[in-house]
Amino acid sequence: PLRHLASGSQHPNLADLSLSSFREMDKDLPPWGPSRCGTWQDAIIPIYAASLIIAIAVTTAMVLQIYLGTNEQVFRGSVLVTDHEHCTELGRRVLNEQGSSVDSAIVATLCLGIVHPHASGIGGGGVMLVHDIRKNIRKVINFQETAPSGIEEILQIDPELKVMCCMTKPGLIVGVPGLLRGLYQAHKLYGRLSWEDIVTRAANVARDGFNVSHRLAEAITKVKGQNMSLRFRDMFLPRGHALSPGSLMKTPSLAAVLEAGVSEFYNGTLTQEMASEVQENGGILTKEDLSNYSAVISQPIEGLYQGFRVLVPPPPSIGAALISALNILEDFHLNGNSTTNRANHWIAESLKASLTMASGLGDPAYTPSVSALLSKIKPQAVVLRQLISDSQASPPRHYSTVYDLPRGAVASQVVVMGPDDVIVSVTSSLNRPFGSRILTPSGILLNSQILDFSWPIRTQGLLISNLTNRVQPGKRPLSFIMPTIVIPSLGKCGSYVALGSSNGESSLSGVTQVLINILSYNKNLNDSISLGRLHPQLKPSRLLVDSEFLEEDVKVLRLKGHTVYRVGLLSLVQGAQKTNDIIRGIVDPRAVAGATNLLW
Repeated sequence: PLRHLASGSQHPNLADLSLSSFREMDKDLPPWGPSRCGTWQDAIIPIYAASLIIAIAVTTAMVLQIYLGTNEQVFRGSVLVTDHEHCTELGRRVLNEQGSSVDSAIVATLCLGIVHPHASGIGGGGVMLVHDIRKNIRKVINFQETAPSGIEEILQIDPELKVMCCMTKPGLIVGVPGLLRGLYQAHKLYGRLSWEDIVTRAANVARDGFNVSHRLAEAITKVKGQNMSLRFRDMFLPRGHALSPGSLMKTPSLAAVLEAGVSEFYNGTLTQEMASEVQENGGILTKEDLSNYSAVISQPIEGLYQGFRVLVPPPPSIGAALISALNILEDFHLNGNSTTNRANHWIAESLKASLTMASGLGDPAYTPSVSALLSKIKPQAVVLRQLISDSQASPPRHYSTVYDLPRGAVASQVVVMGPDDVIVSVTSSLNRPFGSRILTPSGILLNSQILDFSWPIRTQGLLISNLTNRVQPGKRPLSFIMPTIVIPSLGKCGSYVALGSSNGESSLSGVTQVLINILSYNKNLNDSISLGRLHPQLKPSRLLVDSEFLEEDVKVLRLKGHTVYRVGLLSLVQGAQKTNDIIRGIVDPRAVAGATNLLW
């Protein structure tokens, strides 16, 4: 079964691995609270099976009597969670060859941009969150795309630019790509292996080819018939037919781009190629925009919840809304004895209130008021809590002014907990599926990040928008890219959690509910991610629930005045948990087959 993975891909490396030390676990270990502490030197790692898990033993297996009274094999090692088995294997090899956790995250992220070009790639951007357990130091590396320098002149011609962007000039929705610059910056801070070594590993995937996953094939099918360039059509819809799952895809030109180096991308012939391609499609990206791009290194914003410290990126990431939601919910004292009838209502209203607050956020480098808002998250949560009725749903405007939020972005996630005791969560994206659908001659698929800015909406003859997120040259838009890490509030002993999520505004709801399941309800990681989820959509105002959400809970929510709609999928959450050096990792079972997590 390991030779032919569920995605339809035939993995060349896994077939060489010994299967004698592999065993899927029947039960998860019970969640442990922050008060229990083991030693880092005596770490033992159980194999945790959920979705597709491949366990690679690197030391002699030990058999222990686990709390539940069953014998389970455990191994020393690490955990790596990605969206695709090929990229997981690349990251694993980097760690096995003494690469750092960040090295592993970089190669996996580059790989995902190759095998899942609908979700991410070097023509896009992202955010990386890193926590060093031993040094107790954390950093955020923001490499989101920025608006081109000439955007303001275009806006003076047409303030309602968003309509023109999508209809006739797709080049206008392309932001300055930041992924390569950001990953290179992360490598300078945390790398062990050479940059060339890491990039070559990813480039080989593009050159040698890979099997099209179900997720990529589905994404291609969905864009069939939409506006796209001939070059894009030839790559993904040859002879008018969408690539099917399992078919071999090679992108040797993209391999050459990776091996050409970061300087060639931002200050070389590739720079001119990208600028020219965007301009030919009605855009305004220039060589200077690319050469002037830099990633932003900052500290995460933090919040306390149930004895843990929750770390998220600062704005323009929406992470502040997660802190706000948890601050509101802490006052409800959720625990394992809380009834779902009341808890689901509180969660829905808390998320609704936090989303209305977050809809007014933007890039703090351009709007000082955003920083002031961050300093008031805790007291504002008290006010929002008082506005929540225990018995009746309220419209979003009950909590605050409601602005449009970025929607529908797809993304790739990588979570690493390596032997160097560094935790990494990185999310990368092209924004909407396949970004702008502009493909350069060298195979770089460019993003559509400009769509995430707030655009004027004409109401009674007036143009109204969220000014803190209005488009400006060099600015980063508000984004639901929100890698998250949870650490003990005191000391180094206890549970650590790393999460990543995708699918626009519903990603916030997904991460919030997974954390509540883990930290408030003491559920294991598998159940925490697998359980049904809800999401309060602001425009139009309605409560969405996914296919796993219980029907009896839906009925109770409707009795409280919620307009409930059931959808197939709200968000995908990947995660890893380290408790007293017992490590678990899981991909969301809602994901189409092909995503994997790897423990060894």
